[in-house]
Amino acid sequence: MSDENKTREETAASLETAPAPRKAPTKLIIGLAILFVLIGAAVTFGYVFMKSPKQLYLISEVNTYNKMTEEIETKYGESLAFQEKALEQPSSSAASISGDFSMNSLAADPSYQMIQDMISKSTINVKTEQDPKKQETYGSLTLDIGNTKALDVEGYQTKEQIGFKAPILANQFFYLNLDEYGQVMRMFDPSYTGPDKLELNQIKVEDLELTEKEKKAIATKYGKFFYDNLDEDYFTKEKNAEYKQGDETLKFTRLKLEMNQEQTEKFVQKLVAEMAKDDELQTIIAKRVATIAESSAATDPEMAELTDEKEVKKQLKEGLDEFKTDVKDLKFPKGFKSTVYINDDEVIVDRNVEFAATSADDKDNVGNVKVATKDVEYADNKRAQQLALTIGNDNNDSKVELDVTNDITADGEKSSEKLVASVNASDSTTEDLNLKFTMDSVVNGKTDAKQTADRKFTLDLGDQAPGYTFSGDLKQDQNIDASKGKSDYKFDINLKVGMPTDSADINLKINSNSELKDAADIPAIDSKNGKNVKDITPVDLMKIQEDFYTNLQGLMMDLDIS
Repeated sequence: MSDENKTREETAASLETAPAPRKAPTKLIIGLAILFVLIGAAVTFGYVFMKSPKQLYLISEVNTYNKMTEEIETKYGESLAFQEKALEQPSSSAASISGDFSMNSLAADPSYQMIQDMISKSTINVKTEQDPKKQETYGSLTLDIGNTKALDVEGYQTKEQIGFKAPILANQFFYLNLDEYGQVMRMFDPSYTGPDKLELNQIKVEDLELTEKEKKAIATKYGKFFYDNLDEDYFTKEKNAEYKQGDETLKFTRLKLEMNQEQTEKFVQKLVAEMAKDDELQTIIAKRVATIAESSAATDPEMAELTDEKEVKKQLKEGLDEFKTDVKDLKFPKGFKSTVYINDDEVIVDRNVEFAATSADDKDNVGNVKVATKDVEYADNKRAQQLALTIGNDNNDSKVELDVTNDITADGEKSSEKLVASVNASDSTTEDLNLKFTMDSVVNGKTDAKQTADRKFTLDLGDQAPGYTFSGDLKQDQNIDASKGKSDYKFDINLKVGMPTDSADINLKINSNSELKDAADIPAIDSKNGKNVKDITPVDLMKIQEDFYTNLQGLMMDLDIS
């Protein structure tokens, strides 16, 4: 395999689709198509070796994408490997949640003391068994208060049957054979006209992933389209451009992509037209949308309409043809500007993108978009990261701003992080929104295989709740070994919530572990040890109701609740 083909295929390795939302499916499928094209187009430039400003700009996008995926693999590789195995073989997991809380202003209240005592003695336990190949799952949930089991629920699902058990109702499983679904529905609703069999299709990751052939087709076609339709004179380059980071002045290569209004509109129109005639792209997307829709078609009429791949493709084609006409009314009065700084490895360390959009029939209503990202390494093992997004409108005072920064200092296996995330929204007709979240962390362990973390965080609700306190700390300890098929997590969380003079202190302890195994322990239920829902009579329902009240009274007595 040549270097250029290898690079092209490797950089497209993690491309996959996202679930289609329920409303306005055609427009959202078009959005999905555009995302496919943008990613595919970007990763195709790995074979460019000449370094004109245009080529350098495009290849830096590829290198940045590659660096990001490599870092994700390094940082979260063990978790990803474990999850990948868990999608292929049986596994079991168990989690326990316990805690406590206190509130000084209620200390003298007898009811509060009773509730506090119950919470301090309570533990929630969750257990699951699953076999992804057989599409079988079992789960149980219990709430133990001292020596009393206050809640006990079990459920399971196979390809032929679903069932549940709740001892507070009856000490046996109730089950439904999926091919008897329609019969049971008509017991409660004689006018029911839906499917007779309940299809519970589970989405498999491999059904959504693009094949190597599909990745190559998208990358090659749209990579060439981008390269051919972005003219050389749209790009400029400046070597050794000064860049300020804190007190330091660094030097990078600065690249700019700038298009005026006419050039931007022409490019967007050509892109949509290309997608509208791309039968292969439409087939790729329609197949994934239909697969996703099948998983919930039995209970969602809107999704049921999208299970036919040919119909989805038809809708997508019609939507793109319509959009091809409508996009001519989409105006970009300020053109499109993108400025990136790249390091010696030709990786983007800073990016700023700006454009504005409006429609031909409402030119005064201009929406402005600004996107900024940063990932700069400087000084002694320091790293500054940022993601900022601003969306505003020239016609009114409305604006939404998101800004997330993370300053990292590494010291061998240990690192400290200072994360700040803020959201600000203003509108002339509503109250301004301003939220700020901060978290300081000390992390031990470069990878997720064996790692501990101490985090302290605060949430400032701003004008929405002046003086309100939401702060706390979190201790995290995890051990993951994909080769042995084991993962363990421990969390100790302390929260302070409320006004400073009357706040509640909450503690949560969460322990969880998962293990890969040869076979999942899924119960086999039939009429000998369970009750078929279709066979439940009015007398049975009355008995269940009576047992529920009797069991509930017994539970309250055990817990000493009157």
